Amino acid sequence: MYSLKDFFSVLNAYAPLTLSQKMIEKGCYDNSGILINCCEKVSGAVFSLDLSKEAVIKAEREKCNVIVTHHPVIYKPISTLSVQSPLEYPLMRCVDKGITVVSMHLNLDVADGGIDHCLAERLGAESYKIIDAISEKEGYGREFSVETTTLGQLTAKMKKYFSTTKILTYGKGEVHKIASFCGSGGNEALTAVKNGKTNADLIVTSDLAHHEIKGLIDMGKKVMVLPHYVAEEYGFNRYYERVKNQLNGQIKTVYLDDKRYR
Repeated sequence: MYSLKDFFSVLNAYAPLTLSQKMIEKGCYDNSGILINCCEKVSGAVFSLDLSKEAVIKAEREKCNVIVTHHPVIYKPISTLSVQSPLEYPLMRCVDKGITVVSMHLNLDVADGGIDHCLAERLGAESYKIIDAISEKEGYGREFSVETTTLGQLTAKMKKYFSTTKILTYGKGEVHKIASFCGSGGNEALTAVKNGKTNADLIVTSDLAHHEIKGLIDMGKKVMVLPHYVAEEYGFNRYYERVKNQLNGQIKTVYLDDKRYR
């Protein structure tokens, strides 16, 4: 049985926490790492993009005492906790049942082979430029050329790839170059275009506010808005597969794809 320390070392090898610190030094906010520590030995691990009631139920059913998430189970200071709150229940249930929760957030976003990297690959990138780099291979935002297509054709392909119907698009016409930002990258996308860090004709990200869409359209860009879940679940699943292969069956690993958010 793996110790929690050794298990975290495997997680950290593919997405070092030092990357989160580098992003924080650039002005970002994050809270990654072992956020609920309830065990010394790992009986098994459930991987889920979010800590949800479903993730906790799966951990209990599968007899796993660790849940690994992308989105931090504790992101900002908590003032109150209540078992009556559906938002706070999963966290409290984990503490009550001795389930450790590890969250790998910005470090996994920006890592080489991480979530931002995987999103670009899914959109068709064979090589790319990192828009906001913290090293040669790490950073946020990817710009890359694709074989000429139309926004409609690309959208249809992404709906199939991501098993979703919930993709919004603004603009029309041919697509030659894409800039993608996993998760809620609207502000970063807008800043990158304003500052000339990308000349992509299509911007792809999630959770765009109206002023961000308007700004990008006014600057002549086409926009694709992905559901936040699908923009990050693909890369998180790839991360899970890498960790699973590294563990080589030494501990049980289970993946939860919460299709409610597709």
